[in-house]
Amino acid sequence: MKKVLLVGTGDVGKHILEFVARDESNIEWVIGDVEEEKARWACNNAEIGAAHHGMHPKFKPIQVDLFDGEKTSELIQSEKPDAIINCTVLHTWHLIRQLPDGLYSKISSAGLGAWLPCQLALGLNLAKSIQDSGLSPYYINTSLSCLTNPVMGKVGLAPTIGIGNVDLIAPAVLTYVAQQKGIDRSRVETFQVCHHQHWVFPREAGYQPGAPYYLKILVDGEDVTSEFDTDQVMFESVKLYAPGIGFTTVSASSTLKNMKAMLFDENLRTHSPGPKGLPGGYPVLLNKSGAEVVLPDDITLDEAIKMNEQSGKLDSIEEVKADGTVIFTDYAYETMKDALGFDCKSFHAWDSKELAFEQMACFRKLAEKYIN
Repeated sequence: MKKVLLVGTGDVGKHILEFVARDESNIEWVIGDVEEEKARWACNNAEIGAAHHGMHPKFKPIQVDLFDGEKTSELIQSEKPDAIINCTVLHTWHLIRQLPDGLYSKISSAGLGAWLPCQLALGLNLAKSIQDSGLSPYYINTSLSCLTNPVMGKVGLAPTIGIGNVDLIAPAVLTYVAQQKGIDRSRVETFQVCHHQHWVFPREAGYQPGAPYYLKILVDGEDVTSEFDTDQVMFESVKLYAPGIGFTTVSASSTLKNMKAMLFDENLRTHSPGPKGLPGGYPVLLNKSGAEVVLPDDITLDEAIKMNEQSGKLDSIEEVKADGTVIFTDYAYETMKDALGFDCKSFHAWDSKELAFEQMACFRKLAEKYIN
């Protein structure tokens, strides 16, 4: 029997639990959270709900503190999971929506990557614990993997694959094209290279257009890309989602699809961000060997990487240096300093924990003025 360790029972983590509780795959699940009670409640809810479907899963809730690296490594050695899913984050991106519209718009315009320390710290610690365990499970990182996976890769800790981002856009493009042509969605296939930036640009305040991407659309195997305004396709497809965080169910589906493709050697051609620490999202092939980028003949891997690096500059990140140092764009730096009081132009990956708590303290101070 395969075993999976999932850490983090927030929105995505809880959706994953609810889905797998009703799934017939023969997988043993260990569910960790820094608050064991939170993990237990999430497991209970999923187990109880599954009874309505005649399913009787059993989850194992445990307490996991990813900042206790030694204990986390010991847990991994003890449980020997075939895959580990990171669903943790220190500061959820949508908290800034609680601020007044003008202030929200200003901070949002800095890009989600401006919060990279909060997105990176826990996943990085987990990556190090996996390495220290001496085991080699698939590591699926759900936290802003377009941007966090490449930083982890620079310090030798690249996750196997990410989730969401391009994998939120790709199925929406299938849906949009099928609707426009009045055909069954199963007849549509795409190849896409795109960044998290393309997900947030149509949805969040202050994001700038112009990020490069690659999109090829096939119907019944025939290239029909020229029939569409691809800029419109990219924008309108994302707008099929309702505002808010309802899309996290799709993120959970993306996670499970990637996990099963590798655990059960499905040789699945799909889309996903951050394969082996690359920036942004790509068409990939997932099987027991992990993740491999698979591109059409008219685009090279180097071209795809450069597209995503350029897009990352519109999502706060000027550069990720070879040693794991992250440099923010001037605009992101100035905006976070002026609006939030967070003064940081660059940081090394291993400084992310300290800076994350600094960012959160800055946000709490600001929020006290506006949020009851």
